[in-house]
Order: sequence, then structure tokens, then C-alpha cells
Amino acid sequence: MSINNEKMSSKDTILANVLLVKNKIEKTLESTLPCENTWPVRLHKAQRHALLSPGKRFRPLLCYFVANGLGQKDNSVLLVGCVAEMVHAASLILDDLPCMDDAEIRRNQPSTHVAFDESTAILSATALLNHAFSVISKLDNVSDTVKVKLVDLLSYTVGSDGLIAGQMADLSNIKLNTSLEEVERLNTLKTGALFDFSIESAAILSNISRNRKQYLSEFSHYLGLAFQLMDDVKDKVMTQEDASKSVDRDIGKATILAIKGSEQSLSILENYLIRAKKALSKAQLTNLNTFDVLLYNQFSFLNMDAIN
Repeated sequence: MSINNEKMSSKDTILANVLLVKNKIEKTLESTLPCENTWPVRLHKAQRHALLSPGKRFRPLLCYFVANGLGQKDNSVLLVGCVAEMVHAASLILDDLPCMDDAEIRRNQPSTHVAFDESTAILSATALLNHAFSVISKLDNVSDTVKVKLVDLLSYTVGSDGLIAGQMADLSNIKLNTSLEEVERLNTLKTGALFDFSIESAAILSNISRNRKQYLSEFSHYLGLAFQLMDDVKDKVMTQEDASKSVDRDIGKATILAIKGSEQSLSILENYLIRAKKALSKAQLTNLNTFDVLLYNQFSFLNMDAIN
């Protein structure tokens, strides 16, 4: 077998494993929610509409495979990854509201407030956030001390120093003469917070050293910046169908794309990915090849050979 064929075979094996884990995530997400016929029916239908809509499940995959690479394969990892997806779904519901980004399409289906109504959307987002904490409290084979750490981390992630701070900053994000550093700070709150939760929670469950946690934190930081910049590029160049959501939501906002232009933005994006991969390699995970595939799939519109 040639070297290229060996690489292709290895990649296919990794992809098959990723798909297997993704299917487990889908089943876990569905099983953790009340069925849609549970009273109040409209609320539970709205929750399932938002959470179970087709998505890449990148955050729970990150949580699972980071923990897996650290030697932790307990079912609690899968559940905590699903917690990140619940919070992500809740944040998208709120982000799409008319008082926020006013987006009508999310994951190639009507946004929750369009499919139902604004009141139901707000209540379903609140219910998903509340349910996320409940899932952590009921984790099996996890000590109370670790559960408290995870609850504290999730509270910080969602709160006024995390996602909510990022959304507030995004609502007033209209200064096109702002600096790259200021935009990165916003992006760290807006997108990076849930990456931080997904990866740090895996580190907490795996009980690793402070140095390895620091490298994983650095990996999460640059991955979050790369992911948000990729999202900004998609908003600018993709159609609604290709992006699977409403586009042109960033017009008038101070994004890296707006202040640096397309060519320089792509260079910055590649640099984020290079720095993310270097930090990840220092964390000494046993499954780095899996992350090569995960990142390739997420950022496939780039020339990934340039960052390998």
C-alpha cells in the first residue's frame, strides 16, 4: 500500500469514528430532552426544534475527543459535551431574535422565533440553559467536587464575563475604526467562551496537570478566534443555502474582515489555526490525528496543507 493510500485509509477510519461519536451525541441530546408531547407541548417542541436541528456538533465533539486523548472515556464526557450543545442552541435562539440579529433562518430551517413565536423562543432558550445545569448535577461516576467545578465553569461561561458579555458587546459593535485586539476580545467572548467550556470541562473530567490545561486553554483561544473569523467570512461570501443560516448579518459591524480585508483576514485565520495546532501538540493528547481531521472538516475552504 502506498503512503498516500495509507493516509487515506487512516483518514477514513478517523472519519468513521467521528461519525460514530456524532451519532452517539445525537441520541444523547434527544434522550436528555422531554418528548415533544410533554406538557407544555409548544415549549418542548420549540426546544427540540432548536437543539435537534441538523448541526455539526463541533463543541461536543471537541469535548469528547479532548477527553479521549487524555485517557478519559467515561459517558460523563459525552453528556458534558451535550451540555455545551444545549447552551449553544440556547444562544442561537436568542441571537436570532428580532431585537438581536433578526435572523429568520438557522441550520436551513426557520429560526425558533419564526417557527413558533418570540415568547416561546425566549422561554425555550431559558429552559435549555436551565436543563444544562441539571444534566451536570446528575452525572454518574463524577464526584461532587468535580460537579461543582463544572457548574461554576458553566455559570462563568454563560454569564456577564462570557456569552452574555459577548452578546452585549456585539449589539454595540459599530466602530469600524476599532483595533484588531478589540475585535479579538469580542470574538473571544462571543464564540470562544463555549469552546473554552467544552475543552476545559474535558480537562477537569480528566484531572490533568496545570501545564497541560494551559496548553489546552491556548488551543481553545486560537480555535475560537479562527472559528469566529471563519463565520464572518461565510457571512460575507456564502449564500443563505450554503451557510445554512441568514447571511449579511454583519453589515456595519467591526469584524476582522471589515477592518482588514479578505486577503489579510485569511492570513490571520491561517495563523490562528497554526497557533492552535502548536498549542494542542504541547498538550500531549494521544489522538492528534483525529484533530487534524476535525479541523480539516471545519475549515475545508482553506488550503489546509499550509497549516499542517
